[in-house]
Amino acid sequence: MRVTFIGTGGAFSRRYGHTNALVEAGGIRLMIDFGFLTPPRLERYGHSLGQITHVAVSHIHTDHVGGLEELAFTSRFVHRRKPTLVLPEGLGRELWERSLRGGLERLSDEQGAPLRCTLESYFDRIDLDADWCGLGPISIRSFCTDHVPGKNSWGFIVRDEESGGKMIFGCDTRTRQPELLEEPLPEDFAAGPIFHDCLLSDDGLASVHIYLRKIVYAPTVKERIVLVHYGDDLEDHLPAIREAGLKVAFPGEVIRLADWSSCVH
Repeated sequence: MRVTFIGTGGAFSRRYGHTNALVEAGGIRLMIDFGFLTPPRLERYGHSLGQITHVAVSHIHTDHVGGLEELAFTSRFVHRRKPTLVLPEGLGRELWERSLRGGLERLSDEQGAPLRCTLESYFDRIDLDADWCGLGPISIRSFCTDHVPGKNSWGFIVRDEESGGKMIFGCDTRTRQPELLEEPLPEDFAAGPIFHDCLLSDDGLASVHIYLRKIVYAPTVKERIVLVHYGDDLEDHLPAIREAGLKVAFPGEVIRLADWSSCVH
């Protein structure tokens, strides 16, 4: 199992792109979120929309779902196939009604007659519950995050079924993840890289993303943290990140589960 971050920046990043990741194992090509900057960036790193088999959606913000309309239309009219959405419990209706319906609902059939579509017209879907969900050579489960008050948001753990190793995608959060503060750590959080949200400077987002200085965990947890979702001013903050003993993921890097700590900076 390996992951390539198609982007590692925050919602307003143009240099680093949106924090969306491609997980590959066997024939599975699973995207963790799919922002509006992601389609052209996939091509930059040697991938294409037609290769995507699954998309796990963490929450409804355009840097996480803004590319799904393009994926839907391209899959329907160019590749003639349906990718599968992997959705935390209850997110499917919200995704359709509050994000995708306006652009995707109305089409015409081959005779030009009006055609009314649903989410399932473009995508197969898997609705996650609290347990693991198998996707061939990998499994995935979701966990709740604290991003925006009153807004549903999740992170994901992806497990390689052959080795049992895991990668943790924290997605967006304004607080430390509670499971990572427990002693001992819950089994699903006890090993593997932790891709962690990080706000580097005060750009008005301090109420919905966690500051670098607040990413404080036990040493055995901190050594596994890899920062993502940062701003275009990353280079100005690299000394502070190094001083904190944290790692950083960059766009286009291939991170392999077997030797992940040597694949990040």
